Amino acid sequence: MKLLVVAADALIPEYIFGQKMLFPNISRLTDNGASSEYSAYVQRNYNGSYSSAQNWASIYTGLSPREHKIDIKKSCGGYRHPAMHEFDDLRPFWKLINDNGYSLGMFQPACCNEPVSINGYCVTSMYSPIFTPSENRETERHIQLCEEDSWIFNILNGNPPPRIYPKTLKQLGYTFSQLKDNPNLVDEMYGKYDFAEIIENFKDELDYWKNSIKNVYSTKPVDVVWFYTPSTDIIPHFVLYEDNCPILINCYSALDDFIGELIKEYNPENVILLSDHGQANFNESVKCSDPNIQREAFSKSNEVLWMNNGYIAFEALNGGLLLTTHSLKGVFITCGKHIKKTTINDMRTLDFYPTLLEILKIKIPNDLSGFVADVFDRPIINPGKLLTPQKHKRIALIQTHEISVTDVVLNELYIENRFADITIAGEGKYEEILRNNPRVSGFVPFERYKESEYDEVYCGFYNAASKSMRHIRVK
Repeated sequence: MKLLVVAADALIPEYIFGQKMLFPNISRLTDNGASSEYSAYVQRNYNGSYSSAQNWASIYTGLSPREHKIDIKKSCGGYRHPAMHEFDDLRPFWKLINDNGYSLGMFQPACCNEPVSINGYCVTSMYSPIFTPSENRETERHIQLCEEDSWIFNILNGNPPPRIYPKTLKQLGYTFSQLKDNPNLVDEMYGKYDFAEIIENFKDELDYWKNSIKNVYSTKPVDVVWFYTPSTDIIPHFVLYEDNCPILINCYSALDDFIGELIKEYNPENVILLSDHGQANFNESVKCSDPNIQREAFSKSNEVLWMNNGYIAFEALNGGLLLTTHSLKGVFITCGKHIKKTTINDMRTLDFYPTLLEILKIKIPNDLSGFVADVFDRPIINPGKLLTPQKHKRIALIQTHEISVTDVVLNELYIENRFADITIAGEGKYEEILRNNPRVSGFVPFERYKESEYDEVYCGFYNAASKSMRHIRVK
């Protein structure tokens, strides 16, 4: 096997890199290879952010969400599962891998329902998310195969285990209003909160796919294996009610074991572990030592539960307690043949595609804006795409709206300016919150702001009626 890719939705870098002793197989990859807490297509604010489907589509194609236009929103509201054929004209990495003589086995790839024929095979898993507080807290998953790969049905052990959801607040004997009025009830509630069952469910899911990969690969070996799990996204959404959450750590330990078993079984030349973004509690968007400033800055302050430990929670559409939002940093680790030991600086989502192609010594299309991460100890075949240190321009963003809007404007400005240091000129009382945003390089209060100190200056525009939002260059 030339390459094994394990793609896990929403892995939290602070856990993966900050608690390495708990995840020995992942740590071995990190210690002997290259890694990055890379910048993902996510907005720090909890509204209007990029979806997982958009992030994975960027990983698959090396294109920004505005370029690939893959989304999960229906025009009539709700969500849909993107189909694999939607990538046909976007040069997805599986097409370039095939065109360069490599075979590929894809298992449960993100946003790839209705699989198409590739040189290798693609096994997708379809399920319907629970968006209502129904009594039933599990949803079935069903294998999908194209006609050419129908032989795989005969060597799978049925369908994957069902996806489970936490009990609703009502099933636990509470209402969201009760918890808001008396946050002390939260501790009582979590005393009998039993979503710890997700640990065994996740282990069963990984065991199913480990056996499926073994059965299919032994029948038809391929050069590259790609495996994806969405469960590492839903788990922290509903279990991360405290720091160092034991349920989440146990789930990450199961993933670590899974990775170790795959490496031992197939001894791949190279390994990649990546996520599309991270996760964090909503309080990270207004991280501040002054709780009064926090509440003032959080735009939905009156609609949420402020927990005694400083966490913020929403009532989820499915009736559970929603504790996290997608966060700015994703996980990227690669280890193996011709990969040096290093930490990658300035890596972004669009860099995965060219880096993957470089690992396989495939020429990268010239019109892509991403870079090859500087992780190789050999001459690379795409030297013009190598990510090298760049001089950063100085940008000022003038805070013209509340923190939630400023975060979104800042995010888009950051995405469009790859090599820049962004300083916020804003209200002094929000300095701590704004400095805690990893996409902010500096802060200056309005009264000390000097336009002449910056190469470019921007302000934000927001129309509350139309929800139109953008940044405008004023210098």
